Amino acid sequence: MFKSTSWRIFVISGIFFAITIIPFSLFLANRFSHFAYSQMGTYNQDRIDEMAERIEYILDKLKWYSLNMFEDHAVQNWMYASADNLLQNASTMGVLTKYLSNEPYIESAYLFSIRKREVIDSKVGLLSFEEFADLPMLQRIERAPGNFLRYFDHRIGNNSYLALQLPSTPVQKKRDGYLVVLFDKKELQKHLISGDGRADTVLSIVDDQGKLILGEWDERIEETIDNIQTGLKQGSFELNRAEGEAFVNYARLKSPEWTIISVTEMKQFREKAGAFKTVIIVCSLLLLAALLLIAYWNSRRFVGPFRRLADQLQRKLGVKGENDYGVIEQGVVILRDHYPLIKTEYLRQWLLQGRLTDGARAAIVRESRLLDYDWLRLAVIKIDSYYEMSEQYDFVSRKLLKYAIGNIAEELLGRPERPIEVVDFGSDHLVVLVGAANSSPDPELTKELMELRRQVTRYVKLDVTIAKSTARRVHDDLRKVYDDMNELTLFKFVSGDDKIYIEQDFERYADLQAPIDAAVHETLIQTIRSGKEEKVLAMLDELFARLQTMNYSECQFQLKLLLFAIIKSFRKMTSIQSVEGIERHLWQFATLTDVREWLKEETGRIIRLLGDQKGFNRKGKLVREIIEYVRYHIHDPMLSVDEIADHIALSAKYVRQLFHDQYGMSLSNFILNERLGKVKELLEQTNMQVTDIAEQSGFQTKSHFFTAFKKATGMTPSQYRDSKAGERMRQTAGKSAN
Repeated sequence: MFKSTSWRIFVISGIFFAITIIPFSLFLANRFSHFAYSQMGTYNQDRIDEMAERIEYILDKLKWYSLNMFEDHAVQNWMYASADNLLQNASTMGVLTKYLSNEPYIESAYLFSIRKREVIDSKVGLLSFEEFADLPMLQRIERAPGNFLRYFDHRIGNNSYLALQLPSTPVQKKRDGYLVVLFDKKELQKHLISGDGRADTVLSIVDDQGKLILGEWDERIEETIDNIQTGLKQGSFELNRAEGEAFVNYARLKSPEWTIISVTEMKQFREKAGAFKTVIIVCSLLLLAALLLIAYWNSRRFVGPFRRLADQLQRKLGVKGENDYGVIEQGVVILRDHYPLIKTEYLRQWLLQGRLTDGARAAIVRESRLLDYDWLRLAVIKIDSYYEMSEQYDFVSRKLLKYAIGNIAEELLGRPERPIEVVDFGSDHLVVLVGAANSSPDPELTKELMELRRQVTRYVKLDVTIAKSTARRVHDDLRKVYDDMNELTLFKFVSGDDKIYIEQDFERYADLQAPIDAAVHETLIQTIRSGKEEKVLAMLDELFARLQTMNYSECQFQLKLLLFAIIKSFRKMTSIQSVEGIERHLWQFATLTDVREWLKEETGRIIRLLGDQKGFNRKGKLVREIIEYVRYHIHDPMLSVDEIADHIALSAKYVRQLFHDQYGMSLSNFILNERLGKVKELLEQTNMQVTDIAEQSGFQTKSHFFTAFKKATGMTPSQYRDSKAGERMRQTAGKSAN
């Protein structure tokens, strides 16, 4: 059984696939596990670093907001006032309440007056020092004010707050007043160190003493603090515990000197990674089974004919060999000296030299009836994918395939009244010489040639192009006829016509010529760079229409110039990576239409790659930054386009144009819309005075506020509030009725 080439190929292929796929699948599964593990650490670290930036930004913003509260004129006047002033007390309390209502992170605030020994508690009101309930804070203020403008932990009963004491620096040894802002830890924790709902991750913030500031606390956090290396801004390590492995990432904040810690359990991750590794191995085994089936089918389908050929050689010529290849090789050696082979060589010399010698005529007459006729026709059968076939098969295999084509030609075309001879020139084509009794047209021959092409495609799995000459006398110069028909088979590449080419087609083919200016290539390259895909496709259609007016050689030359220009301009983006590969790449196309369709896909892919290389839209990013800045400073009546332009380091003119182009409205209208949106929100959700709402929304004057609001809504602010209240009442009544 193993003398059969098909079985040997199947067994060898199976062994090769097994020793290749199984180790590779195990290696791939292992590498995936390591890669996923490293990616998880990288993802966690990026998340922690991003969280650190967000926390620093929010804490700095809260400091800035607290400073604005402290430096408010009403607050300063109250602290320095020496006598009771009920109006001043009420005004200060209102200012304090206004500031606190605009910042959700602030729980409450204390305003101390050392001179008057009074304190304003934002939740209670004006109190004397003796009436003030938060004694620890009062003691801190009176005895040791401590670090200014630095966050510290403060407890009131069972509740813990993050506190901030102002002013920013102790300029005077003894000040007349202080401001202490208490921040809600739960609110800060919810927005600053969100764990994205992951149950396997614990997030915490600790100070430089290892004391918990925000987040959760358990034994893993305590062990993690002991393993964090001092001096490093960020890092990661594994934490091995009796309960299982955990992955730790940490990052230090610049101000305050806190550390964010993330502890992620590895059990669930390892289970998922293990499951995916199993899937990879199972899929690899299924692939191995599929490849074995394909190898078996391929060996039986394509190598089986060689086995049958070897059997015929053994039966008819008595050839022996160790395997199929040895039998065929010995058969070729035996047949090399046979008269039919000598006849074929003389036919080849006849076509190449153009005329018959006496020795060649005698040999051909002995083996063929072709010279019994005064007329003959010449047909060239060109294998379209010969160069691709050359890479797949060796010389002997190619010889056998062409031998099969010749056998089909003899069966279809050969008749007692019409002898034929098939000549193999050893390259990409065969020549068929057909004897004829006269020079009259033979339409049956054209039909039979079309059937020949169909059967070659079906049984030999090769596409061929056939060109047929008119009848010529046997003593005519056949070399020119052979050259013309051989050249005519190349016409299919240019025209794309799927037919039997006749000699009349050569006259049209020989006149093709239309040189292309090099500037056309440069224009095409520039259009590709500009990303105008539709224009590129139109230019390619026009260019290939001109290529169809050239003969094969000129067309190939122009195609090589075009591909050279594209590769030179987009070397790292083309599927052809070198100039040397241009000619080999063109060999795989049977027609010029195939080249055009491939080049359309190639240029489209290059345009998309060029678009991807432009990366993130910087203009869009600038517009988002402008929007964020406006919404954050909407309460500031001095907010202007110039201030925004200074913030992002661009000119005001460019900022106006950029925002209008990207957002579709002017920046001034956007700011006005944001202010009006803030007004509507406060009118619907609060009981604040309309004038306070106007001030809170950043309107400089009342007249401008009322005019803009009336123009936008058709109502005054009071009418708008009343209408919304009425809607809520109607909705409530409707629900009660239901």
